Amino acid sequence: MIKFFTNRELSDKLGIKLAKWKRWSREFLPPDPLGGMQSGYARQYNPDQAFTVFFGGHLVGDLKFSIPEARQIIQDLNKWLSEKGFFFDLRDHSVSDKGIDALIKKYIIFIQREKGADKCFKFIYTVRGIVSNEPVQHKGFEMMKKLYVETFVNQGHEKPSEMDMNVVKTLYITGILTDFVDVMGLERTRYRVLS
Repeated sequence: MIKFFTNRELSDKLGIKLAKWKRWSREFLPPDPLGGMQSGYARQYNPDQAFTVFFGGHLVGDLKFSIPEARQIIQDLNKWLSEKGFFFDLRDHSVSDKGIDALIKKYIIFIQREKGADKCFKFIYTVRGIVSNEPVQHKGFEMMKKLYVETFVNQGHEKPSEMDMNVVKTLYITGILTDFVDVMGLERTRYRVLS
């Protein structure tokens, strides 16, 4: 059974001021078909809607993207997030157990801007799937040995062209989801919540 949450519940549990939560909700979700200022119905959020608002708020509040940029990032990453199990799954098999996805322990997304010919910016996403991260000794020094897979999520481009390297932001998406699921008391098995 899917649990629904009110604005106040989400605001209290996530430690976000109610007015800010409502503002982010209006920015990152389509209008509530049942609600409205005069309807008398308070908006109810399923876990995916609540995570979308929380994620958008992280992009704005912590990574300092503008609201339109955060909306674009959410739209660009939505399909990838769904495929990788970052949204609630009623079928109870959201985390892939096939291929390389079964080995990945966490995901980090590097967000960069690509300069377009029209001087507008588009976002390029380099997704790093961490397979292992272990300390090793090398010539008397302790170092970290990382195994990871990288892919690009960038609307049909194989590789980014001209990058604005002054605007590279790191999004630890697995950590954001893990924090959200834990604070909200959701079932961890229905998400890509890994150690």
